[in-house]
Amino acid sequence: MKRALILVMMFALTGMLLAACGGNKETTPTNQPPQTNKEGGANTKPEGEQVKLKFFSALADRSNGPGKIEQNLIDAYMNDNPNVKIEVEALQDEPYKAKMKVYASSNDIPDIIQSWGQASFIKPLINAGLLLELNEADFASSKFVAGATDGFSQDGKLYGLPRNTDFFVVYYNKKLFEDHGVKVPGTTQELKEAAAALRKAGVNPIASNGMDGWSLPIWFEYVAQRHNGDFNKIDAVLNGQATFSGDADFLAAATEFQEFAVIKGLADGFITADYGTSRNMFGQGQAAMYLMGNWEAGLATDENFPEDFRNNVGAIPYPASDKGKTTDVAAWFGGGYSVAKNSKHPEEAVKFLQYFFAPENWAKQLWQTGSGTPAQNFDEFLTGDETELQKQLIGIFSSISSSSGTPVQDNGTDEFKTKVMEAHQNLLSQLITPEAFLKELDAAVALIK
Repeated sequence: MKRALILVMMFALTGMLLAACGGNKETTPTNQPPQTNKEGGANTKPEGEQVKLKFFSALADRSNGPGKIEQNLIDAYMNDNPNVKIEVEALQDEPYKAKMKVYASSNDIPDIIQSWGQASFIKPLINAGLLLELNEADFASSKFVAGATDGFSQDGKLYGLPRNTDFFVVYYNKKLFEDHGVKVPGTTQELKEAAAALRKAGVNPIASNGMDGWSLPIWFEYVAQRHNGDFNKIDAVLNGQATFSGDADFLAAATEFQEFAVIKGLADGFITADYGTSRNMFGQGQAAMYLMGNWEAGLATDENFPEDFRNNVGAIPYPASDKGKTTDVAAWFGGGYSVAKNSKHPEEAVKFLQYFFAPENWAKQLWQTGSGTPAQNFDEFLTGDETELQKQLIGIFSSISSSSGTPVQDNGTDEFKTKVMEAHQNLLSQLITPEAFLKELDAAVALIK
């Protein structure tokens, strides 16, 4: 079901992109937030009343990409509403989630938090009564694509709003490939050959945030799908209809996955590299490939990286096999925002989110800065001047024929997620065999049955 919903969104948004690409529409942004309350009427808050909101974000980099846009919109909102002070706390994903556990345990979370429409994150917060129910009608003008809010809903009630549409790709440095005479991989076999050739040439093949752990299961979903031809095979395991250890295709996938470590296809020190470290390694030309999401479209414009890199960064879909096509893509809805039920100023928090998700604010800026793909319609903001990297990402997105849906580790409890990520880290660290890896995954699944 989760994969079908993703595809509904993909087809709707793909049609929008293909119809709009090549256009050059000019729009004028607005910094005026909607003056409505949660019921849709006039805002009755006395003008000048001092309001302080605490905003907790997992966009740690406030000087580039989505984090910079998020901060700019916060600053613009405060500028237009001098009586409102928004205090920001920003951490990278895993430290953020650890800190959220602390806030949740005290039943006192910040007014606005970053949330993920994934069972492992949002469901415990909803069940604990920590999140405010949102009124969908308040965000009708935000133009969210079909299915985008499903992961943020429970029992027909809405508890959050999605920020991005995410899909996983292979970024590569064209110059490093050309300089060393390495073929850009089109098949999974060629990916392994490219990794081996780059290592032989003294180049780190694939940068990965192995320490964080969350990207590894997404990569494994690709490897598994290329062996069995169907992302839904993992769903069957999660639903108790099959096991990982009882399937020869999963064993072949686990063996191939570990092979990347055996041939030193991953960058030196990958298992201790976090998100920022791995991104910087790739951006500084110290690794030839980087497995990460489309939110890294800003690699082509990030001035922290050399111009030579920015001019040579490209993206390709995960390579194909005889069972899995390049149009079979790991795709899902990314992070978003929720409001604390115990906020002292819930109406102001909702009002800010209305402003944030006004299409000419987040959706426009995210796309036009090359920082990602919104979960909102954004056809009117395509300029025709997109970077080559953006165009490549549009090409991958518009060709999707099947999608993975919510990443496997986010389909269960927090303990399940930890066990799944640790199993992948252990496999790539060569601490366990492929057979033991699959048994560890089955043991993790048993936690959510």
